[in-house]
Amino acid sequence: MKTARSYPVAPDSVYVWRGYMSPAKTYADFVEFLGQVFVPACALLQPSVGLRAYLPTMVPQSGKPAAVPDQTALMFWATPEAHDLAEKAIAVRIYQNLHGDAYDMTRSKLPEVPVALSAASGSLQAEQPYYLLDQPVDWMFGKVFHLVGSRRADLTPAAFLAAAFGWASSFRDAPPADVDAALICCGNDYAVAWVHGTRKLASALDGLAALTVPVLQAAPISKTLPAGLWGGWPGLDLTKHTCLNLQFPRPARTRTTPRKPGAK
Repeated sequence: MKTARSYPVAPDSVYVWRGYMSPAKTYADFVEFLGQVFVPACALLQPSVGLRAYLPTMVPQSGKPAAVPDQTALMFWATPEAHDLAEKAIAVRIYQNLHGDAYDMTRSKLPEVPVALSAASGSLQAEQPYYLLDQPVDWMFGKVFHLVGSRRADLTPAAFLAAAFGWASSFRDAPPADVDAALICCGNDYAVAWVHGTRKLASALDGLAALTVPVLQAAPISKTLPAGLWGGWPGLDLTKHTCLNLQFPRPARTRTTPRKPGAK
């Protein structure tokens, strides 16, 4: 059996998505559209132009405050520039135009590219994602753990962001064993975070979870799509598999410019 090639990427080569459902959709419609169209389209249309890993998650609605995102995703790219270069491809522009069919883009249009934690001082900036460790990592392989939580009611937004910074700083300075990458983003009323490593990581985010009322704590399930763009299949059932690490072929070279006539 051929071993899939690994493609580690830099920690700032990821887009950290926090999506809020369109008010024109019910949650059932939202989940159905993402499973049948949006999530498969991301995994099928973008690897040729640089997508290296994709981890989408549906956030449980039971007891979830409105300020907490309805869906999260990590989209890792071959280079920090690959995401923008990918827009040259018609397939990518088609995919991007699907966002308005699913999301409230007024609420969902948030900063997505993480910066080093050293860019913060004393407090996290609300809605700015941060990476906590510097080395390149292949997030399609290995173990991942994801936290989504709402701010604890006894913490003001300012105290919450300051406490999250304190946790993140301690994590950066002394990461848990077997953790090689971590991402965090806090709004005034919620936190999302991911860790990556070589073993089960369920306890790695406990300190951050303690600042929240957790809404989701899960290890994404590795899943390969059963068919491609032209296969007869209904899509993904995201009511059963809510936290995924999609597995897909990744070309060694990315296409960011049109092919010349006759080129192979």
